[in-house]
Amino acid sequence: MNFNDFNFDESTKQTLQTIDTLNRMPHAIIIESKDKEKSLELASFLSMWAVCTGKNKPCGICEQCHKAKEKAHADIKYAYPEKKSKTYSIDQMRDILKDSFIRPNEANAKVYIFEEADNRLSAVVQNSLLKLLEEPPQNVFFILLCENSKKLLITILSRCVLLRIKSEQKFDKFAAQSAKEIVHGILSAREYELLKAINTLCDKEKSDEILSIVKLILRDGLAILSGADCIFDEELGKIISTHMTKSKILEMIELTEAAKSKITQNININLLATWLCGEYRRISWQR
Repeated sequence: MNFNDFNFDESTKQTLQTIDTLNRMPHAIIIESKDKEKSLELASFLSMWAVCTGKNKPCGICEQCHKAKEKAHADIKYAYPEKKSKTYSIDQMRDILKDSFIRPNEANAKVYIFEEADNRLSAVVQNSLLKLLEEPPQNVFFILLCENSKKLLITILSRCVLLRIKSEQKFDKFAAQSAKEIVHGILSAREYELLKAINTLCDKEKSDEILSIVKLILRDGLAILSGADCIFDEELGKIISTHMTKSKILEMIELTEAAKSKITQNININLLATWLCGEYRRISWQR
C-alpha cells in the first residue's frame, strides 16, 4: 500500500496493509477520531484506493487518484444534510441508496462518505441504510466518519469495519515550556527555581493545561522505571527516573492532580503556587 503524502499512525497502517493484502476493501467502514482532519484524510486515502488504476494503490499519479484527492471524482460522493438541516433526511438517504445501484461513471467502484455520522444519522436513517449494508451492490463502499462510534446503532456497527485513529495531544507552546520549567524546578536543588517556575500558574487560562503536561512528563519518568514507552518527553523522563523512585513520582502525580482540582475551585493562585512548591519540595527531599 502506498502511504506517500499520508501520515497515519502505525496501528492504522497495519490495518490498511491487511486490507491491501486481502485486495478487498470492506464495503462499509467507520472511521472514529476526535480529529476531523485526520478522519477526512483517511477517507480520502480509502476513496483513492478504491478507484485507483495504478499498481501500488493509491498511486497518487493516475487520473482517478487526482480527481479523488481534489474531491472532483464523479463516483466519490461526500454526502451532506440538505439545506440548513443538521441531519440527513430519510428521503435523502433513499436517493443515495438508489444511486448506489447505478453503475459507476468513470471508475470500477463508487464511494459514499458521510461526515459526522454519529450526529447526522438518526436511528430511522440508519435503519434505512442497514439492509444495503447487509446486501451491498458490488464495488460500492460506504465510509462513515464519527467522533464516537457508540452513538451509532449496534446493528450498523456489526456490519462495518471500525478504524480508530489515535489522536495526538496538541498543547500550547507556552504551557509546554512552563511545564518543563516546573519539572526542572522540581529536580533543582534551589527552591527559588521551582517557585519561579510555578508562578507561571498565575495565568489561570493556562494553569490547568500546564499541570496536565507536568503529569505527562512525570508519567514518562514512571514509564522508564517500569520499562514502558514515553509519550511526551523522553529526555526529561530519563532525568526524572534517575532522581526519583516510583513511589515519589506517583506521589507527585497525585499532588499535581490535586492542584488541578483546586484550580477548578477558584482557589487563590498565589496561595496554590506556594503550597504546591512546598509539597513538591517535601516529596523530593523525603527519604
